[in-house]
Amino acid sequence: MSFYLKTIIGWLLFNSRLYRFFYRGRAVITLFHRIDDDRSQDSLCCSQRDFRRFCKFFKRYFKVVSLSELLDKIERGEDISRHLVITFDDGYRDNATLAAPILKECGLPACFFVSSGFLDTGMNAPWDTERGIRSEWMDWDQVRALARDGFEIGAHTINHIDLGQVTGEAARREIVESKRRLEEVLETRIDLFSYPFGGVEQCAESNRLEVQRAGFRCCASAYGGLVSAGEDPFRLQRMPINTTWHQTPYQFGLELIDSRQPRFVRRPAAQPAEARTTV
Repeated sequence: MSFYLKTIIGWLLFNSRLYRFFYRGRAVITLFHRIDDDRSQDSLCCSQRDFRRFCKFFKRYFKVVSLSELLDKIERGEDISRHLVITFDDGYRDNATLAAPILKECGLPACFFVSSGFLDTGMNAPWDTERGIRSEWMDWDQVRALARDGFEIGAHTINHIDLGQVTGEAARREIVESKRRLEEVLETRIDLFSYPFGGVEQCAESNRLEVQRAGFRCCASAYGGLVSAGEDPFRLQRMPINTTWHQTPYQFGLELIDSRQPRFVRRPAAQPAEARTTV
């Protein structure tokens, strides 16, 4: 089915309010990475125009809440029908300079999961190097500003390691120290966590337990799907928005309903047996 037809069907479902039936008792956690007008056709990027369109779509048809509020409601057994959370992964500079102003303009909350070892560095991520893209990360002042503006900050390990491959002490250090460093700099409790790459096979059960032991209250994925009432917070599903595929918000809304939705996950570069630690 073409995206044009999916857009038309999605528009009909949402404007007739029939979509409410499909989202009864279910919430959505969306995932973005970069806002970049020059590379909007890159799978990890979304243009400012498209991001603003998605934000307006979310605000019109869903109850947009913070990740913590969604977790609170799940824990209390409250209705989460049509709730939606906006999240970003990795810590790209444009999250602060481009995404945050649009979110504030629309009056929407969001959670930014950052890899603490990338912040304030000129390090190039392997997946960006592979595509000839320069990585530009937020500095600590920008992360502090996001927190002051009321946005949530979450941990994403130190070095964005594959938690399906790295286990034991190396994984524990990445999980625990990412939390410690963020809490030290931001002077607040950090209890939200998303695992890097986010595929089904990229978070070993032993590492999921490490996340729980470290004092986090959730472990979010990146392989698609909806969140149901009673969901295990350490197995949260998130839906990546890939604008090379999701060309319109209505297409995206329809594919959330469709169980055959594509599950886009970035594949990791080869990981060493012991992850390098940057504190």
